[in-house]
This record gives sequence, C-alpha cells and structure tokens, in this order.
Amino acid sequence: MNQEKIGAFIRDIRKESGLTQEQLAEALGVSQKSISRWETGKTMPDYSLLPDICKVLGINMAELLEAERIEGDSVSKKQVTVVAQNIVSLVDSKKAIRKIVGAILSVVITVVCVVGLYSYEFNVSVESTADLEQAINEYHFNDEVSVDILERQVIGNRLYVLYEENEYPGACGLACLEKGIFGNYRFISCDDSNYRWVNATTVTAEGTTYCVTYCVNDLPEIDSYGICGVKYESGKNQTVDDSEVICKIDYHGSPFLNFTEIADDVIIAPFHTKYYRNSAEIPDADLTTILGDYSVDGAPTASYGTAELGLFYVLEGIIVLLGIVFVRYFLADIQRKKKK
Repeated sequence: MNQEKIGAFIRDIRKESGLTQEQLAEALGVSQKSISRWETGKTMPDYSLLPDICKVLGINMAELLEAERIEGDSVSKKQVTVVAQNIVSLVDSKKAIRKIVGAILSVVITVVCVVGLYSYEFNVSVESTADLEQAINEYHFNDEVSVDILERQVIGNRLYVLYEENEYPGACGLACLEKGIFGNYRFISCDDSNYRWVNATTVTAEGTTYCVTYCVNDLPEIDSYGICGVKYESGKNQTVDDSEVICKIDYHGSPFLNFTEIADDVIIAPFHTKYYRNSAEIPDADLTTILGDYSVDGAPTASYGTAELGLFYVLEGIIVLLGIVFVRYFLADIQRKKKK
C-alpha cells in the first residue's frame, strides 16, 4: 500500500464530501492532527479505523486500499472488499486481545502495588505483647531503651498503648497506632514523659474529643484528680491562670490509662492538675511531700511521630489513578467500537 497515495485519496474524498479535517476527526473520534498526518502521508490510519473511514467518506474498502475510485465488475469489487475487511477484522481482533490483556495486567499490577504498599505501611502486629513491645523499641528508641506494656485501649480505629521505660523506672510513654484493613497496625506517634504524676493530653476519635490521662507510678493518699483546662474564646488572651477543672476522675491505683470525653473547644493545661485527698484539694506546696519528685532524672521526653501519614494515602491514590488511566487507555478503542 502506498501511504502517501492513500493519504491524498482521503484528502480528495473528504473535500468532495464537503468535510473539514475537524469534522472528519470528530466523526472518527481522533484528533485533527491525526487527519493532517494521514493526508500528508506521514502516517497511516490505524487498521481498526478503516471501516469507519469508508463509512464516513462513502467509499468501500477496496477503493480506500487502492486509493482510487474503482469502476467495473461489482462482483470483483465485493471480493476485494470482503478480503480487505477480513484482514482488518483479524488485525482488529488481535489488537483487541492485546488491549484486553493490557487492561487486565494494569489491574493486577495496580492491585499488587496497592496491597504491597499498604502491607509495608501497616506492618505492626499487636496480637503478641512481646511483638508490640519490640515494635515500639524499634520505632521509637532504636533498641536503646526497652519498654514494658502496661495498659492498652482501643478508641475507634486507633490503639493507645501505655508503656514504661525499663531503663528509667517511673518514666512512661503513650503510643498511638492506626488499624489497617488487613488487621495490622501502623504507628501514628510515641510520646515519652519523665513526669511521675498524672500525664494528660487530648485526642479526637470518630468526632469525639477525649482527655487522656495516664500514670505508671503509685499516687499515695490520692482518691481523685482533676484535669484543668481553658474553654477557647476567640480574640481573648487566655493563660493557664484562667484554667479550671474540666473533668474530675477517681483514682483507683496505677498504672492506668483513662479516656474522658470533653468538649472539643477546651484546651487542657496538662501540668496544672489538681489532686484530692478525702475529697479535699491538696495544696501545691504539699504535693512533693506526698507524691515524691515529679520527674525522673535523665529519662527521654521526646515525641516521635510519623510525618508522612498523609503522603501514604497520596501515593496510594496516585497508584490507583495511574491504574485507571492505563485501563482506560487499553479499553478506549474497544468501548468506542461498541458504541458505533
């Protein structure tokens, strides 16, 4: 087949039909640039488009492949047309098979990548206490400090773990892990504390805000404690001195990990806790005498969080998006043919 001759023939018939390149391109579902490249002989139309080109231009396959109008015996023309159409059908079928295989491979590769990345990210098993302790050591301390898990509690899809640092008795920490769809977890954060008395922080889970309190040391003579906080007011300069008790919790011994629901507009003052004995508040001046030193010398106080939490979901989204793009690429021609 003469590529330039066929291109010139398409151009001439298009003009005879009163069609512009843009109109022909729209009818065939291709770009105007593709039409221009065909007509100048730079490229050939895809075999799968030949029947559509014939239909739009009002010619038969034999005329298109010969690049000229054919006069004479109609039977001969029909024979040529049938042969040409069979060739196109065979080529088109092979291309369709390749595209379907490509689409299937795209789906498989996408699923493997998503599952693989997900399994790599959510790689912490919490079934065994020993395995979880080892995971905390490796995530947070690089085996420089070993921990004992004392308490754990599940809130929504988060697991909160209270641990004590063996090398620094009395020092503790709170680890937060997120559960994945396959049952394993990944770390969100580990917060160390050298504070021997009640530690306090806030977390939000499933739309609810909690005041989290925890301690690993005995608090002699204490029957309850109160966590102080400030209700946020826009435009108002608020300090710890403005705080008041937002929740009072009974003390039943250590270690403990407690979650108390609070208003979401409250800012707690974690080191401004009230302690009670026989329901009476203990003066701050007497706390050290009753509870002992408030800190553990030399214990780590770092907070270690996973900064790329959002990046994981971005990568998952990119992989899925690329998979969809490839599937649509491979199936686009097949879908277009079915519509026609």
